[in-house]
Order: sequence, then C-alpha cells, then structure tokens
Amino acid sequence: MLPDINFRGLIYSNHNVVPPLRKRKGKIVVLASTVAWLAMPRMSFYNAAPISFFETWRAELGSDIGITIVTPGLIKSEMSDSANLSKVQATWILAKTTEWCAKAIVANACRGDMYLTEPSWKVMFWMKIMCPEVLEWCLHSTFVKRCQTSKDS
Repeated sequence: MLPDINFRGLIYSNHNVVPPLRKRKGKIVVLASTVAWLAMPRMSFYNAAPISFFETWRAELGSDIGITIVTPGLIKSEMSDSANLSKVQATWILAKTTEWCAKAIVANACRGDMYLTEPSWKVMFWMKIMCPEVLEWCLHSTFVKRCQTSKDS
C-alpha cells in the first residue's frame, strides 16, 4: 500500500501542476535519496526513489519545465549526529548544514542543473562507475559486518 501511495502521490501532484508551470517556465525540484544510485546496506526501503520517473518526465516535457533531481548526501541533524554515526563507524562521512544544502539546491535549480548531490559524494559515484564490486564490498564491510560485530560484543 505505501509504495502505491508514494508513487501515485508523485504522479498526481506533479501532473496537476504541469499547465501552470509550463506557462511560467517553472521548475520542479525533486528530493530523492542518495541510496537510489548508491545502494547502501540497511537502506533498502529508500531505494524506491523517484529518480527514473522524473528523468523520464524531463525527457517528455522538454525544456518547458526544468527538473532538478537532488540526492542529498549527509545533512547535519539529530539523525546524523556523531553518536549515531559512530554506531556504524561512519564518522568519516562529510555532513553539511541544512542552510548550506538549501542554498546549493536553489542555486542549482535556478541555473537549470539537471542533478545535484550536496554534500557531494563524487568519490563514491566514480567508484560505482569504475569499480562497483570494490564499492559494494567497502559498504558491506562498513555498514553490515561492523554492525554485526559490534552487536556480538
């Protein structure tokens, strides 16, 4: 039921705004999870992100409506405080403030950029392209094996 609601919510809400956005050369900013392209262990519920839907829609709508797909990296919040990150031994992950990310999103959407990942995870993106097996092994080792080992202790 939930995936159905999420998917139909995307379609219906965006379908209804097309005519006014087209008249004004408007923009759509899509916030999708980074794990839609970076398959992180223990995050499979996030992998149903709308990226493919909006990429297809961007091709269908043409240049009348700009669509910027944002896949945020780690943003400083209660969920990403050092205590929670230390549980999975991921304190090395770069985090930015919500204000920093919001400014980057607005700037990129106004420029008409197609994609934005802020804070940037470019190293992991290129690892996924060049050596996906190594990236998958690293992520599994960091987020699955270490968590299992710490629970066993």
